[in-house]
Amino acid sequence: MAAAVAVPVDRLDTLTGPYAPIVYGAGALLAAVFHRSRVVLAVVALGLLDLGAPGSGNLFVALGAFHVGLFGALANTRDRGVRSRAGLLQFGIGAALITLVGAVLQDPVALATFGDARLLPDGWSAWSRLPDVVLVGGVVSLLLGVLAVHRFRGPVERGLLWSQALVFVALHPSVGEYRSSFLLMAAGLVLTLSVLEQSYFMAYRDELTRLPARRALMRDLAEASGVYTIAMVDVDHFKKFNDTHGHDVGDQVLQLVATRLATSRVGSAYRYGGEEFTLVFAGLAREDAVAPADEVRQAVEEATFSLRSWRRPRKRPSGAKDAKPKPKKRARTLSVTVSIGLADSSAGDGSPEAILKKADQALYRAKENGRNRVSV
Repeated sequence: MAAAVAVPVDRLDTLTGPYAPIVYGAGALLAAVFHRSRVVLAVVALGLLDLGAPGSGNLFVALGAFHVGLFGALANTRDRGVRSRAGLLQFGIGAALITLVGAVLQDPVALATFGDARLLPDGWSAWSRLPDVVLVGGVVSLLLGVLAVHRFRGPVERGLLWSQALVFVALHPSVGEYRSSFLLMAAGLVLTLSVLEQSYFMAYRDELTRLPARRALMRDLAEASGVYTIAMVDVDHFKKFNDTHGHDVGDQVLQLVATRLATSRVGSAYRYGGEEFTLVFAGLAREDAVAPADEVRQAVEEATFSLRSWRRPRKRPSGAKDAKPKPKKRARTLSVTVSIGLADSSAGDGSPEAILKKADQALYRAKENGRNRVSV
């Protein structure tokens, strides 16, 4: 947006003309490679809007308003893969809608009806210089985008929200053809970058627990300096727990433990793999890290969650109102414990691998000594 305002219009012309197809083509191709069906559809839609309508006045405003709404809807769906049946259906529905809306708005009568529709009291939308439908629809669509960011908290949702904002600004009559085209290209670049950010997120974040993953741990340890302590954390009897209650309950346990580790006041939590986690206490020697590590251990031990019986029906059976109510049983609660092993940066040769190995050895000592404890 800042560049669209700062760069002279004659310079924008040299940027938007030759480079627009490259931006949209490369963005759609990259999104297809990473199976981001929503981004493929959004970038293709932007390209069609940019290459076909910026200088067409009211038609551009109407089509742009539809694109803002489309992006808000896409933000609240999920990527289905480009070659999957669901992904092709998602793309097909979006393409059909774009084609249908474009065909309808080509009719001068329909376009005039769209622009003259009154949804707000007289004078409310005069300041915006946009039709009521565009103003109301744009605000609602942006709110849908904000809702998606709040629900899913993913890079693609944020990219779609920023793209909505850029397209919405491009619709204003004072922006002009070249600046509108530049803003649409910026929206395409934002979506392309969101694909790269999502790939980074997948590589460095654990999807189940939302903690940084092992790759992020090794990167941070390689950059660490000074004194620090590594805590290896393992869920006690996790295999037995998993076999008894099922993998879905086991996933809940891992999420619960991750939540408690993330609340550490002085340690950074990571998912190491399986039922193992890691805490890094920057600036603390091993002896100083015992107390905060034990606080985390106690927090996990005190946390409980209710187990839903697999025999309990998801819907109330027919005739249940007439049946004699049975005494309510208290929901079964479960809890877990963790064992923790500590080693600081003075261990071994001081390399991250050596410190992790020492922390792992301390973890095994904690398990041999009865579990649910911190060992150094």
